[in-house]
Amino acid sequence: LKQLKRCVSKKNVKFLQDWIDAGNRLVLISSRSYEFTHKLHDEILRKFDHINCTASQIYIDDQLVRDEYLDKESIKAILKYLNETVKPIAYLMITKNYQMVVRQNRHISRLVFWVYKLWHFFQFKYREKSVISNEIFDNEIENGNCYKIMVFYGFRKSMKKRAKEVNKILREQYPNIESSWTSIVNELTPLNCNKGAGLEFYTKHIGIDPKDVYVVGDSGNDISMFNKFHEHSYCMKHSYSSVKKYAKYTISRIHKLRKLVLKGENK
Repeated sequence: LKQLKRCVSKKNVKFLQDWIDAGNRLVLISSRSYEFTHKLHDEILRKFDHINCTASQIYIDDQLVRDEYLDKESIKAILKYLNETVKPIAYLMITKNYQMVVRQNRHISRLVFWVYKLWHFFQFKYREKSVISNEIFDNEIENGNCYKIMVFYGFRKSMKKRAKEVNKILREQYPNIESSWTSIVNELTPLNCNKGAGLEFYTKHIGIDPKDVYVVGDSGNDISMFNKFHEHSYCMKHSYSSVKKYAKYTISRIHKLRKLVLKGENK
């Protein structure tokens, strides 16, 4: 039970601690909120930087250096298009005021709603504070500052294919908004707020040579990162083949990088 309440395994924590202690920097690049990744300080027990909400927010040395929001009119047009075509089950939003707001977009059976609540409960340390309210969601679209919106299609395996297909359409029809896909959801963020662009901003801000950057990821929203930092890009072995093909290498565990980057010629 104790292990289930951890976000980072002990072996990965030890590697990351040794990485930082050797004089390197660590930056966690996540689609989640800053409030979530900041909790990981309690596990890693070292100082690290944050690129959150798929690069809509960037914190360096605990200072907010980038803070970008979705364009209201553009996102309204996209939501209108999605509602009229693919009709997603729900939307999930991260804003300046809320860590997570869920909008029930069409009728969901009590069973599905119960499964979601059960899934959310068993997230343990991965659980984020969430509010389920169509009214709050709509108000944040009109009056709030939105970092990211996730489009949720359902739990069936076929939804993974749909998310990938819709992502391609959104990227073609709405070039002023970033769109990516992760499993059964699409992620919508401000223009130039993808993981690759966010990490590029980070390296320029603190003066790191791109050749000295190692990136590890496992999802569709990591592809931009693999492309920009391809020479030292690693995709997790459990990822989809359509994601792995963009990274130069495949790795089973993050701590397996120890022999590659803390020992030998790459030390």
